[in-house]
Amino acid sequence: PPEKEESGFGGTGRGRHRAGAAPGGGGTGRGRHRAGAAPGGSAAVLSPQDTVERLLRLHFRDDRTRVNGDALRLTAELLKVFVREAAARAARQAQAEDVENVNIEHVEKVLPQLVRNWSPNALQQGRDVD
Repeated sequence: PPEKEESGFGGTGRGRHRAGAAPGGGGTGRGRHRAGAAPGGSAAVLSPQDTVERLLRLHFRDDRTRVNGDALRLTAELLKVFVREAAARAARQAQAEDVENVNIEHVEKVLPQLVRNWSPNALQQGRDVD
């Protein structure tokens, strides 16, 4: 089968990796394989929509739940924008600390404000995502 475009979202699930470790090394914390890894242990390259579908399925209560293609594409695009914004804010945080490399601690510092800015209430009130 032809290889699919690599997703920008596959990764660490709920687990953390130590600074300097390759992303994707942590587990999901639920005993399931991480998004982007095939059940047999070989690495699978997933499209953004496939990655988002797998992430969503981790939280579905009913295995019969389906998500249509438009919803998957929209969710993938929103996640892409959110991740890029988190990366940009983490880079600014590292720069403010006069540090050359961005690490997980920088993401952790900016995440609370980012989540507040992206909350449904903030978006409904028309606040800018800054």
